[in-house]
Amino acid sequence: MDRKQVIRQLKAEGAKEVKNLVVKNVTVTVMDEYVRLGLTLDKEVEGMRQDENGEYQEDVTNVIFASTFSIASILKDDEDAAFAANHLVENPKGFAVVLSRCHIDILQEKVAKDTEYVNPFAGDDAESTTFDHDVVINHISNIKLSKVGIKALDKLFDAILGI
Repeated sequence: MDRKQVIRQLKAEGAKEVKNLVVKNVTVTVMDEYVRLGLTLDKEVEGMRQDENGEYQEDVTNVIFASTFSIASILKDDEDAAFAANHLVENPKGFAVVLSRCHIDILQEKVAKDTEYVNPFAGDDAESTTFDHDVVINHISNIKLSKVGIKALDKLFDAILGI
């Protein structure tokens, strides 16, 4: 299933759409299996927070997480940014500059504790996971780069070509 079909399916299954969020800051964290991007947003969205006892509670947050792979897959659909997607995955600190002040749309998928979950974007052979607490999965459905991000891509393009 392609990205647009997955987005339609998520909406049909009740995922909440939040549009036009501005990414104020990006942190890059290397995890065991992937590289995680922490996106600080200009507005709070639904999410989960740990209370003082370590229990997860539904709350609001202005930080969401995405993998470099998920962001790259969206950039690959952008004719101006597609060339940079694989380079950014290999050099993830570049995402902090390219995504600076970009606008994003997200789909928020609620997953209940102990529910077997498979990332709908991961393909047919994806492995399932089970969470030990309720979660809100934030799927980025659209990215509109800022002037700074486009300028960074222009410089990256020149660097790749050796100009």
